Amino acid sequence: MYPGTGEPQKNRVIPGSVIHLLWGMVLLTIPFCALIVFIPLEIYRFYGNFLEVGVALICMISCLYAYRAWSERIIIVLAAFAFGEYALSNTFWYLYSIVLGRQNVFFTISELGFIGFMLFFIVAFRIEFPQKPRPVSSRIVMGSLFLFIALLVLGISGVTLNTALFIFRLLILTLFMDGALDHGVDQHPLLWPGICLWSSASILDGLRDTVVITYAERVGAIPFTANHLTAYDLLSIVGPLFILSFLLIQLGIFRYINSQKN
Repeated sequence: MYPGTGEPQKNRVIPGSVIHLLWGMVLLTIPFCALIVFIPLEIYRFYGNFLEVGVALICMISCLYAYRAWSERIIIVLAAFAFGEYALSNTFWYLYSIVLGRQNVFFTISELGFIGFMLFFIVAFRIEFPQKPRPVSSRIVMGSLFLFIALLVLGISGVTLNTALFIFRLLILTLFMDGALDHGVDQHPLLWPGICLWSSASILDGLRDTVVITYAERVGAIPFTANHLTAYDLLSIVGPLFILSFLLIQLGIFRYINSQKN
C-alpha cells in the first residue's frame, strides 16, 4: 500500500492476452455442455470433472500471478483461495466417487468445497465493495425462494443427512447472494452473471443428489438422448456450468480491476 492512500502499490491493467485466453476457454466450454447426449456418460463425467478441477486451478494460478504482477487487491487473493480449495475438495470427491460409487458419496467432501468457496467470496465482497442501500423486497424474494427449495427437498426426500447438509448449503448460499447484493456486485458485468450461474449450478447439484436421485430410475430414460440418460444422469451437466461460472467470475474480477485502474 502507498502510505496514507489505501491504494495497492501494484495497480496495473490486466493484459488483454489473459482476458482473451479466458474468453477462449469460455467458448470451448459451451459446446462441451451439449456433448453429454452424444458421448458415453462415464467419459463425459471423467472429462467434466477433470476440466472442472483444471479450470479452477487455472483460475487460482491466474489470481496468484495477477496479485504478484499486476494488482495487490485483496479480492484476488481471496478468489485464489476459493478456486484452490474448491479444486482440492472436488478432486477428493471424484476419487471417492470412483471407489464408493457416485450415489454413496455426496456431501461428505464436496460440501467443504461449496461452503469454503462461498465463505471466501463473502469476505471478499465485504472487503472490496462498499455496502449499498437495497430494497427490503429483494431480501424477502430471495429468502422465500430458498425457503421454498428447502421445503421442497424436505417434502420429497424427508430428513436425512444429505438433505440436512443441502439445506445448510442453502443457508450459506442465501448469505452469499445476500452479501453480493448488499455490496453492489450485481452492478459488475461478468462477475454477477458468474456468481448467479455458480449459485444455480450449486442448487442443481444439490437437488440432483437429494430429490432427482429418488425418482430418476422410476421415470426412466429421457427421450431423444442417444445414451438413454435419466434425469440424474443429465444433470451431470452441472460440471460444465461450474466451469463457465469460474471463468465468468475470473473475467469479472479482472474487468473490475481494470476499471479501477482506468
